Amino acid sequence: EVRLFRRQTKTSLEVSLLEKYPCSKFIIAIGNNAVAFLSSFVMNSGVWEEVGCAKLWNEWCRTTDTVHLSPTDAFCVFYHLKSNPSVLLCQCSCYVAEDQQYQWLDKVFGSCPRKNMQVTVLTCRHVTDYKTAESTSSLHSPFLKALKTENFKEPPCCSLLEQPNIVHDLPAAVLSYCQVWKIPAILYLCYTDVMKLDLITVGAFKPVLSSRSLKGLVKNIPQSTEILKKLMTTNEIQSNIYT
Repeated sequence: EVRLFRRQTKTSLEVSLLEKYPCSKFIIAIGNNAVAFLSSFVMNSGVWEEVGCAKLWNEWCRTTDTVHLSPTDAFCVFYHLKSNPSVLLCQCSCYVAEDQQYQWLDKVFGSCPRKNMQVTVLTCRHVTDYKTAESTSSLHSPFLKALKTENFKEPPCCSLLEQPNIVHDLPAAVLSYCQVWKIPAILYLCYTDVMKLDLITVGAFKPVLSSRSLKGLVKNIPQSTEILKKLMTTNEIQSNIYT
């Protein structure tokens, strides 16, 4: 079961997240590198308030209840921008199993979502999943590809994902949901050969900073880069403690 609640009050949300907190922009980071990118470049450029947390258990993931999350914790937390509450952000470092994806979508988007919002999803896959006529050894990873719904009319920040490539897991579920409900949505997929937290892989998302969804949310890129380096150092220390 997927449950949405407020960690501050330990109370469950009675309605879907987007019913309680309607938004015009919804930015979703899935996986450690995408989460680190938003943490460094977006969340440090403004004041964000936590509005919910998803609790879920599966064979790969045990989300934590702790108030202070470390980079090694598995979590799925939602925030809105205090200066503009219509901007919502999701940091999801935990695995959402296939049989939990519908519940996650229902708890977050609800059964009748608004059409006048734009959804941006960031995630990574291993470069060996990328299908191309070229040899994968000749590809310079990490690199970024985009996949969008029919209603997303803006030019993407990178080239589109070519057939016969497909997307997987929660990013695919979110994009499919948005396509069905005619919500403008785009997925930025970083193909990398390093799936753990990695400075170069995180940096591959930088072209997305020029997108309409993120433009205006990032104020100081050099400072954000320094914050990212500190985050990587903290993660290395945490990883050494747990291994």
